[in-house]
Amino acid sequence: MISLTTLNKPRVFLFSILALLSLYVLVVQEVLYLWSAGASDLARYKSMSWLLVPHGIMGMIALVIGPFQFSTTLRRNNLALHKKLGKIYIFAILLAMPFAIMLNIYHRIPGANETFVFENITQALVWAITAAMAWLAASRRQITIHKMWAARSYGVTLVFVTSRIYNPMQLFMKSPTINDFGHFLWLLLVLALVVPDMLVFGKELFVSKKPHLR
Repeated sequence: MISLTTLNKPRVFLFSILALLSLYVLVVQEVLYLWSAGASDLARYKSMSWLLVPHGIMGMIALVIGPFQFSTTLRRNNLALHKKLGKIYIFAILLAMPFAIMLNIYHRIPGANETFVFENITQALVWAITAAMAWLAASRRQITIHKMWAARSYGVTLVFVTSRIYNPMQLFMKSPTINDFGHFLWLLLVLALVVPDMLVFGKELFVSKKPHLR
């Protein structure tokens, strides 16, 4: 049994907040949006469901499994389960990536230009590359490098959530279009590759070490 005293409380708090935000996005931005969507929107989603459904399922699997991969307690007490979940996480991303690319090529958002499509395809490729690098490092027992790429990979996974919470572009312009929103997506992608490193290696980076006494 896992004791509460063995848990990383700041990490638990962070992932709890992310879980609430993910639930908000799922209910408000996805389920309720589809519930109130018009006939033309529903027809559009139906036409691309063969791409959207498997992409969504694989992405949801990665979103749910990700936090467990950062549990030191799980990794220490059940390394075999940690490895199995890690493989599922990586395969889910690698399977979701081509569906994301095809969605942007064949079913681009109405009004989206080539620049917006390019951002989404880049995001999908970076998602897969970071997951593949995490797997490669783990297979070579390079644990520190594995942690770094796994954190970056999950940061990109979370773009699905963070991009749907609030559109900040409306703070800078009166009527932002979907293409203006693409600039925010680029920012999120950059942050997804930087912030996780700061969180995972925060102690090594920011906590001053005592000088060695001779």
